[in-house]
Amino acid sequence: MTARHVRPAARIATALCLLSLAGCATVEHKAPGPRAEPAPGSRVIQVQGQRQRLVTIALQEWTLWGSPRIDLSGRLVPASRSEFDPDFTSRVLMYWFVIRGSEFPTDKMRLGDGSLLPWSAVFVSYLMHAAGVPREVFMPSPRHWDYIKRIHDFPNPAGFEALDARVAAPRVGDIICATRSWTSGQVTSFAQLASNDSRGTYHCDLVVRVSPGLLGAIGGNVRDAVTWTDVRLDANGLLQPTPGRPWLVVLRNNLP
Repeated sequence: MTARHVRPAARIATALCLLSLAGCATVEHKAPGPRAEPAPGSRVIQVQGQRQRLVTIALQEWTLWGSPRIDLSGRLVPASRSEFDPDFTSRVLMYWFVIRGSEFPTDKMRLGDGSLLPWSAVFVSYLMHAAGVPREVFMPSPRHWDYIKRIHDFPNPAGFEALDARVAAPRVGDIICATRSWTSGQVTSFAQLASNDSRGTYHCDLVVRVSPGLLGAIGGNVRDAVTWTDVRLDANGLLQPTPGRPWLVVLRNNLP
């Protein structure tokens, strides 16, 4: 055999030997070690509970509308957005979708003079929907009285309960409600909610901050926008009613 034929044969033998060794090698499988903790300063995304999501979404909407705020004197600062701006008219329409579905036409949310139908209850319903609160826990409605009455008559220790605003101090995540318009002269006590005669016009806001003597609440259709309102509290943390907001009920939020 010539040297020309020996070298290829040697190379083939060497390759077969290496393949043989590789086939006989064992792979050591190590059990996974403990999961590394996030480094200091790194971002950790946590899914909030429904109550905190309500507050977070309300604050986001308020910021989107330009952060208008009514202080204790009743002064509005600033008024940078309005429901009459086309972009925000469409935003109100999105809130209506929660109540009426995505096919709800724009002209159905307008009055004969072209102004928008009252949408403060629609906004509260949107917040509940966006936070993932089930409809059986909070039934969406374009009327505040509908969900106030339902919660009053069917309290849910794992959802919402209706409490007398004269004796119940509101907490962050609660909904505070007052009578308005002609209803203010007819429904003046929490006890009247037991009767269907309490049906009427109301306004409700979501509590987003509570501090000594002061509460911050966000609601829709307040001065034509999503607006933060400062509300005075007494030494016991109870709502102090005003002619414009005769607070009647606290819808206690028991959501996780």
